[in-house]
Amino acid sequence: MLLFIGQIFPYIAMAVLILGMAWRVRSWLKVPVPFPITIFPAPGTSLGRISAVGKELLLFSSLRRGDTGLWFWAWVMHVALAMIIAGHIVGIYYVTHQFTLIGLTEQASSQASAIIGSIAGVGLLLALIVLLYRRVAIPEVKRLSDPADYFELLLLLAIVVTGMHMRTVSEINLPAIREYLGGLIMLHPVAIPPEPIFMSHFFLVNSLMIYLPFSKLVHMAGFLVNRAMLVEAPPSYPASSGAAGRSSQPAHIVKGGTEL
Repeated sequence: MLLFIGQIFPYIAMAVLILGMAWRVRSWLKVPVPFPITIFPAPGTSLGRISAVGKELLLFSSLRRGDTGLWFWAWVMHVALAMIIAGHIVGIYYVTHQFTLIGLTEQASSQASAIIGSIAGVGLLLALIVLLYRRVAIPEVKRLSDPADYFELLLLLAIVVTGMHMRTVSEINLPAIREYLGGLIMLHPVAIPPEPIFMSHFFLVNSLMIYLPFSKLVHMAGFLVNRAMLVEAPPSYPASSGAAGRSSQPAHIVKGGTEL
């Protein structure tokens, strides 16, 4: 069983993630757009259009206007998650020494890595707890929630808890884990490290990778696809005699899209 979890399951998870995401994006692109949704007044320049989409992507502007409390914790969750993913990608190679690239000593880099990683982990943990609480405690949100919503939050919480446990409680062999992950990446698997908490964390992450393409968690890719910026003439609306119709303005067309 350990051989399957440590040497086979990661490759299955990566294959499902890549093929599943390709299938999901292709299915989105094939869906016809029956009518445009025109933002008015539309940004008149490419920079303005990029800025409009960038603000939505980075700041969740429409969510902030609708629900400030949900916006704050959703934003914290996404920022913390992005920091953790980036830290893991870089950390596989540098193992807490990534900040030596900006001139810090190895000791200072290790301290910075620990502090930033802990802040991101605590932020993500708190955000997930609050989002789960909202689904349980707010009647309207609870009514709109389905089992998948709870499963996704609980899976993410399990990943965060096991990750924080490794950072704050367990003494793990980072060089052995680095060698193990490097072997998987280079298609030269090495011995599975005898680290139960790490293997639990890694199994949960691989499970998330398999689940991701078929879940609501893929909404970020959906945003990038569905909010493709098109510059077309907006629909013509009836106008009184002598008044300029809306069709005289350039349009920024946004194809649907999903928000957390």
